Amino acid sequence: MKLSFPFQTTAARSRHGAFTLAEMMFVVAIFSFIVAAIVAVQLFALRVYTLGSTKLSATTDGRETMNALRDAIRSSKIVYIGSYSNNGSFTRIPTGSLQMGNALEIATTNATRTNYIVYFLDNWDPTNKLVSISNGLSSTIQIQALYVTNYYCFFGENYLGQTNSDYENNTVIHVLLQFYRWEYPLGFVGTNALNAYDFYNLSARVMRRAKD
Repeated sequence: MKLSFPFQTTAARSRHGAFTLAEMMFVVAIFSFIVAAIVAVQLFALRVYTLGSTKLSATTDGRETMNALRDAIRSSKIVYIGSYSNNGSFTRIPTGSLQMGNALEIATTNATRTNYIVYFLDNWDPTNKLVSISNGLSSTIQIQALYVTNYYCFFGENYLGQTNSDYENNTVIHVLLQFYRWEYPLGFVGTNALNAYDFYNLSARVMRRAKD
């Protein structure tokens, strides 16, 4: 007896899909490009953040120094512009000479030998720092600013902005600070790091309030 089946089965050949070598290389290249772009953006963001942080820090320090000088001048009774030597002596600018110097003497009373403070540029120090000293006591020295590049920091001016040659009543005190600050990461080895610094210029004009 011969049996017959209505359906005839055949063995199906199994087929498996796969990427070619060219496709794999293309995908790896695209992925590497995306990773490199992300890393580059991250490094650029860190650079911008560092530069912005440096500028904000320098601006904040400068404002604090100017605020201290402004408050001291406004509340003073006597203000003299002069020069300060490394032996600890303050010399006033004589009458007839332009009122410009590296030091400012501020007295809160009518006697400059009591309750006074002197701001001066310590240019014999490598950091060219602007410091303050109260009543001539070395224990009261405080650093107000670093790396000041201009020698003449204080000027006595009239209402027209012209430097006086005598002590007028209520002279306008012009404070000028030019300093530099290291700014990472702009410096490169082999250039003496000249491009690693940024320069700042702070200027303010103040008059004393107290009158006798």
